[in-house]
This record gives sequence, structure tokens and C-alpha cells, in this order.
Amino acid sequence: MRLSQKLNLRLSEIKQRLNVISGLTDDDFNDEIRAESEKLTSEYSDTELRWRAAEIAESDDDDAARLALNPDSEGRELRALLADSSIGRIFGATVDHRATDGREAEVQAHFQLGGNQIPLAMLRDPSVEERAVTAAPGDVGSTQAPIVPGVFPQSVAAFLGVDMPTVPVGDASFPVLTANAAVEALAEAGAGTESDGSFSGAALSPSRLQANFRFSIEDRAKFAGMGEALRANLSEALADGLDKQVIVGTEGLLTGIKLPNNNVNAVTTYALYRSQFAFGRVDGKYASTTDELRIVMGSGTYTHAAAQYRGNNDNQDALQSLREATGGVKVSDHVTSPAANKQNAI
Repeated sequence: MRLSQKLNLRLSEIKQRLNVISGLTDDDFNDEIRAESEKLTSEYSDTELRWRAAEIAESDDDDAARLALNPDSEGRELRALLADSSIGRIFGATVDHRATDGREAEVQAHFQLGGNQIPLAMLRDPSVEERAVTAAPGDVGSTQAPIVPGVFPQSVAAFLGVDMPTVPVGDASFPVLTANAAVEALAEAGAGTESDGSFSGAALSPSRLQANFRFSIEDRAKFAGMGEALRANLSEALADGLDKQVIVGTEGLLTGIKLPNNNVNAVTTYALYRSQFAFGRVDGKYASTTDELRIVMGSGTYTHAAAQYRGNNDNQDALQSLREATGGVKVSDHVTSPAANKQNAI
């Protein structure tokens, strides 16, 4: 069993126990139970962080990453090639207006890229040589301190389970089987009705997210660590930019009618948070338990949910209840701000 699966199992056990505790009456909710609840809540938060880290580490949705981790000869060769390649040398060749050579040229040829393009595998692979960002500060030299990276939010696209496959050159086609086979209970020797299979397909043309850095040859010569910081910043900037497109981009989840409209007029109470965000979303088909649900909301909704309590004499708020009952709650700064006391959520 993978580490992420073990951690996910422990999360489920903690939720189950916390759900039992949440149903206790005030008389049964003694100091011992309260201490257990606080301990389990703290353990849940720590375990959830470890689970997310394990899922990211174990992710294999990238074909290039799967190949790099493959124990066969081709995988070992690519892994060694990526480890010995330098993003800094690709930047240097681009700035000097010359073609890349050596291992960098081999990596680019493997992924069918141009001389001024960097494969995603080099941005994601932690074993790749890293160096650090744009214009060099004036005070550099033997006492140069570690570079402080830019601040980016955690990705919510991966948290929501949005599939982001890496595809080869050209249009990518994604066929979908839209009509399931009809099942019938027939009498002996009875003739069944044939189902008409139905498929739909989406051909996606390449589109682009772009981030640019500009620096001088002199900066590259005197500032140690240029490549590492650029690599890390580009990776996080692209992840954040992709998150924004997934949530509020032209084809985003909160744009147009991509998701069902559940507009409400009444203030969302403790009971409504549990119903609308958790238990009312379990349909037995796309989700069979609340554990399979994940929630992304804006900071305004997050704050409001934390202020809605089960009762006047109860210290459990709606946010705590949702975290215990579902697969997790995360805030994204890309969710549109509240308007007329309303804010969208996923």
C-alpha cells in the first residue's frame, strides 16, 4: 500500500470518530471527549498535510515523469539525462543567440522542443541542477545569502482532481462514452434490447500560458544561482496561472454555466453548510460518501463558515464540520470576491 493510501485511510478513521463525537449530547461531551476531539483535529490537520505531500510525490499523471521513474533502461537513461542537464545552460544559449549542445540538446530533442524551450520534466524534477532570479542585486559575491523565493498559493487544480495530461505535438483528442449499456431482467429465452453506443469527442488545439524573465549577460556572470530561482519561480508561476484558468478562465469552472447554478437567497447557516457543501452532494454515483468530496471556496466564505455554530452552547463551527466530513476544504485567491453578500464556491 502506498504512503498516500495509508494516510488517506487514517484520515477516514479520524473523520469517522470525529463524526461520532459531533453527534454527542452536551452531557456526554465531557473533558475527556473534548481532549480527544482536540487531539484528533490536530492529528487530522497534520495527516492531511502529509497526505497531500505524498500524493504530489507519488503523482504519475505526467508521461515524462512516469518514464523518468521507470526502472527500465530507457527510463534510467532519461533520468540520468535530466539530472545532468542545466536550465542555466539553456538560458545562456538563448541569451547568446546560439544553439544548445550536449545533454541539453539531447533532452530538447527527446521532447521535440526548440533550442530556446525548456521541457516540463526539467521544471518538475527535483534532481535537476538548480541555480536562482532575474536582475542581480548589487551586493553579491562570496557572502551571497540564499535567495528568498517568490510567494505563490498552493495549487487547487490538483486538489480538485483536475486531470492535466502531457500530450505530444498536435491537436489532442479526448473521446467520451456518453451512453451506458441498458441492463434488462428478461424471461427465459426472452430477447434483449440492444443499446446504441454513443461517443462524443473533444479535439483540443494547443493554447498557451506564458511567463517571461529578462536578464543581462553580466547579471548571469556575477549572480550565482540564476537558473535555480528561475526554474522554481517559473514552475510555481505556471501552476498558479493554470489554477486561475481552471477556476475563472474563459473555460473555468466558475465561468458561464460550467457548473450547476445553486444560487441561494437565505444566509448559509451551519445546517445549510453541511447540506449544500457535503451531505446534499452525495448522489451515490459521482460520490458515494462525503469523504470523496473536496471543497474550494473564497476567503470570505471560509471566514463566514467558521462563524456559523451548531448551537449557542456548542464550539463546533461549520468549517470544522466540513473539514471533518469531507476530503478537505481549501481557499483559493482566484475565487471571485463576494458580491451582494454572495460568493461562488466549488
